[in-house]
Formats: sequence, C-alpha cells, structure tokens
Amino acid sequence: MELIEGTIIAIHGGLIRVRTGETIQLVSSRRRLNWEGGAPEVSRLVVGDVVSLEMTGSDGVVVAVRSRKTSLLRRAASSRRPQVLAANIDQALLVFAARYPEPKQGLLDRFLVACHHAGIEPVITINKIDQGTDAVESWLPTYENLGYAVQRVSAQTAWGLGGIKRLLPNRTTLFCGPSGSGKSSLLNRVYPGFRLAVGSLSDGSGKGRHTTTRAELMPLPFGGFVIDTPGLREFGLWDLDSQSLQAAFPEIEANRNACRFPNCSHVHEPDCAVRTAVQERAISSARYHSYCTLLEETS
Repeated sequence: MELIEGTIIAIHGGLIRVRTGETIQLVSSRRRLNWEGGAPEVSRLVVGDVVSLEMTGSDGVVVAVRSRKTSLLRRAASSRRPQVLAANIDQALLVFAARYPEPKQGLLDRFLVACHHAGIEPVITINKIDQGTDAVESWLPTYENLGYAVQRVSAQTAWGLGGIKRLLPNRTTLFCGPSGSGKSSLLNRVYPGFRLAVGSLSDGSGKGRHTTTRAELMPLPFGGFVIDTPGLREFGLWDLDSQSLQAAFPEIEANRNACRFPNCSHVHEPDCAVRTAVQERAISSARYHSYCTLLEETS
C-alpha cells in the first residue's frame, strides 16, 4: 500500500480524476475523509483540492485533503446551501461579452465581492470586443479607476490575447462568467490543445448555451493551471455580513469614516458621506445600487 499526493482535476459522480505528477488517476473516495485543520464549511471534494491517495496496485482511494488556501463559494441556485466552485485558486478571470449576451454590471459586482471575500485576485475580462464596446465603455472606467485589472480581448480575432497569456504562468486561474461569454473559446485560443466544446447564443433569448458542464482543472504547457467552469446566470453570495460587504466596495470603504454614525449602513442614516458621494457622482450610482441590493440580501 502506497500513499501519494495529487490534485483533483475533475469529478464525475462517485469517480474522481486526480493528477499526480504527469499521471492521471481515476479513483474513488472514502466517505469519511481526514481534513487537514478540520473539515471546512463545505466538506465536499471539489476541483483544485490537494488530496492524499491510498494506492493498492493501480486502484486508489482519496483518504485525506489538505487545507484549502482559497475557495470560491456561492449560494447554490434555488437553495440556501453553499456551493464551492473550486479550491486553491490564485486568480479569477471574470469573463463577460462586450455586447451579447448583455454584460450585467450587477452580476460582475457579485463576482468581485465573492473574490474579495475569498482572497482571490479578480481580473475583469471583456471578451468579444469585435462586437463593439459601446455597451461596456460607459462603465468599465469606473472599475479601472477603483484599481481593478481590466482586460479587453477577442477570442474571435485574438486581439488582446497576449495580455491574458501573460497572467497565467505558474498560477491557478479560474475562468468564470455568464453562459455565452466565450470562456471556452478564450481558453482554446490560450492553448488550442484544450479543444473545448464551443456553443452559440440561444435563438431569440440572447442567452448563452452551456457548453462546459462541469468544472475541470487543466495544465498549461507553459506552466500553471486553468479551471473552466459552467456558465453562471446568477451568483448568490454566501456567509457575508454588512461589514464584509462594505469592505468589498473600495469606494464605500474609502468614504465610510466620514459618515456621522460609525455603524452607518449608507442607506437611510443622515449625514452619510457615501450617499453624498453618490449624489455628487463621486461614487457610481450603479455600483451603489449593487451595494444596496447585496446589503438587503445579508439581512
């Protein structure tokens, strides 16, 4: 019997694909696992988990899991339970189309808050700029001025692809975003060897079709890993209180000490510096609306 370490690259029901060095093992898992440092809130194996395998010949079973450096959580759709998208991520490329499907600023803000809460570096990635960028250029500078990294790229023409490639070596990068934003097309451009299935927009609705059906971690030939994820049309936040939410909006965090009340919610209190900044257009009204919507969800 031998004990070896590997990284989960995909999960297929009760079977788990684990990368150990240059070898891929298809293994099962013990029902009771040894979680280093204690079981996390979501104690289900996910892509990116570093695990210990107990090997008997060519048969293996997951017996232990290393502590997660990071994990990106959301509230599962139609549920009050948390769902982990992936573990041990260094950065997340938040991929939105420039025009179709319509890029929704509120969904982007949810991703950014989740990344801040998880300690994952976000990169706002606007794909399909060959469609034209009028729909996004009215608000993208707001994020750039707040210090967020923004990449404009076209998987169709390869414009801006160099900027994406320079972000990836020796890091584990999650590609996530709404269906139809072109995540798989972009990954195929990054490395054609992936040969990921690519879909088109649904007729009439303008919404993307799911082409990626499960998260999968894939090695890059120049070092590092990427994780492709199914498209997300909604993203409920998990385990977020009002103080954590304020900290995830840098423009609100920068103004909150000037409010009359130290525990100001920035919604209804008098002499609120944040609402004054919104009225004076120093804070984006769309960003403030996102904050108020998310604050209501935390209560």
